[in-house]
Amino acid sequence: MRRAWHGIVDFVVGDEPWIAVAVVLLVAAAALGAQLGDDAWWILPAGVPAALWISLVRARRATERQRSS
Repeated sequence: MRRAWHGIVDFVVGDEPWIAVAVVLLVAAAALGAQLGDDAWWILPAGVPAALWISLVRARRATERQRSS
């Protein structure tokens, strides 16, 4: 059971936990928007690429810091 849990967490979170948190928040925002009667379909298609871009920028900065050290 423990191996299955770790496999699920590794699949969902992966190497960048920030993206998993961002996607959960985006899904919650879309659900809230839909619950309030708004057109919330655009939140995930707009937010997921933005989260990926931020993650890539953070990884690039971390790599640059390692090279300069």
